[in-house]
Amino acid sequence: MNKIMVIDDEAIQRRVLGKMIREVLPECEVIEASNGKAALDLLKSHSIDVVITDIKMPIMNGFAFIEHVNETDAHTKIIILSGYRYFEYAQRAVQLGAFDYLLKPVKEESIEQLLNKVAETIRKEKVQSIEQETIKNQLHSSLSVYYDHLLHEWINNGLSEPKLKELKTKFKLGNNGFSVVTRIYDTDPEHLSEGQLEEIRNAMPDRLENLIGLDGRAVSFFSTEDKRSLITVMTAETYTDAEADKMLVSLKDFSRQLSEQYNCLFIIGVGGVRSNFLQGALDSYKEAQAAVCFRYFLSTERVIRYKDISGKIKPMLYDFMKDEELLKEYIRTMKSESMINHAEALFNRVIDNGFPYPDQWIKSVVHMVYHIAPVISDFVSDDEYQQTLAEIERLLTTAADYGDCQKKFTDILIHFMTIIKSNRTKKHEMVIEKCKAYIDTHYMEDLSLETVSSQLFFSPNYLSIILKNHLGMAYSKYLTEVRLRKAVEMLENRDNKVYEIAAKVGFKDEKYFYRVFKNRFGVTPDEYRKSHHCFDNRQ
Repeated sequence: MNKIMVIDDEAIQRRVLGKMIREVLPECEVIEASNGKAALDLLKSHSIDVVITDIKMPIMNGFAFIEHVNETDAHTKIIILSGYRYFEYAQRAVQLGAFDYLLKPVKEESIEQLLNKVAETIRKEKVQSIEQETIKNQLHSSLSVYYDHLLHEWINNGLSEPKLKELKTKFKLGNNGFSVVTRIYDTDPEHLSEGQLEEIRNAMPDRLENLIGLDGRAVSFFSTEDKRSLITVMTAETYTDAEADKMLVSLKDFSRQLSEQYNCLFIIGVGGVRSNFLQGALDSYKEAQAAVCFRYFLSTERVIRYKDISGKIKPMLYDFMKDEELLKEYIRTMKSESMINHAEALFNRVIDNGFPYPDQWIKSVVHMVYHIAPVISDFVSDDEYQQTLAEIERLLTTAADYGDCQKKFTDILIHFMTIIKSNRTKKHEMVIEKCKAYIDTHYMEDLSLETVSSQLFFSPNYLSIILKNHLGMAYSKYLTEVRLRKAVEMLENRDNKVYEIAAKVGFKDEKYFYRVFKNRFGVTPDEYRKSHHCFDNRQ
């Protein structure tokens, strides 16, 4: 207890009683009033736990005061002061709702016992109130779960007639109506936290119902399968397609407002109107779900009606085998422009005159890339290959829309080409080094291209192309360069005869050696040796 009021027209009685209360309950505040009317005024501005009041007072007596309190405040406990001669007053007061009475003259032990009694009663009432509130909340929660389950069962599987009647009565559903699905799409996978998502979920139902519920009855609930999808059923006694069309403006406003507030996309799918909506809710809901899914192909739309796309839906009947083989060939031959153009044409062909179901298309494009991926299998390890396949599936299945899927598909093909090109370059560099090393060791032999290629286990044509691309010259010219370089080194030693040097570096014909040497250096081997010998002497 925090506050106790004492009401008596005699000031001395109020002070004595107040003093006794403070001695029993030092922490309690005591407020005084001289009559019932003054006490009522104080009750308006103070939260009083207990009132101890006399019966006989001017302006408003104790009985009138009790009656007024009963009308306005059922929690305040009233204790009546009564003398032995007027005990019937106390009995009447208790009948009117007083908690108890005190006999005059008041003794300290009597007031202490009564205040302890009233304190215990207040404590028990508070506990009881909390328990009742808890039970009430649990009941409300149980009912919410029950009706939530009933609504889901209704739109997913249908209900029996008794359950439909229960639902119609509970939510005051009209005969005609349509389903709406609003789905939250995050523009950034790292953007929405669970707390932010919960905030959006809490705000959406009331805002949507307030916005579109003016012309009928709107009931909203979140899908149990997808926590980002809000399902709304709109019903009225009469509902036409034209009236439903007018709702589009409100739905677009709703999507725009939430998108601006939460920096997310809110895509709304609208099912068709059903004249017997209680029975037709399932079909309308499926249409609304499908409409939301087709935003994959209609990335600029925020509100999509099923009736606007139903005629454009077509099955996924394409055979991409020829496309796969052609794209693999473009990748192998490094024809990036042709590859990109064909990928673009393929994607345009898929949505020409209609749209496949998004999930069917996603499976198809993933399988398509799986069939193309073996072009890189010889250039990466088994682990890298499996990791690449897993990453491909993740990229394509998480594409935001069809345009994003096309970009990721093209990027994957370019990545394949890059892997092959990079590994081919490394492989070619290894071949070149092996070839150069072999020539450096065997240049003096009768070293044909066929001989070198057989030693390195490559075809002559393949080796010739690699040498030409990486060294900028044909095999025969490179071999001649190596032999001439070795000859120059040997010419430094004057003990070596020129004809001996020619033979040692692989030239069988001395005259041919002289001619090749002069063409390369502008002087004969003898002149080269002489000029370098004179230079050495001057040094």
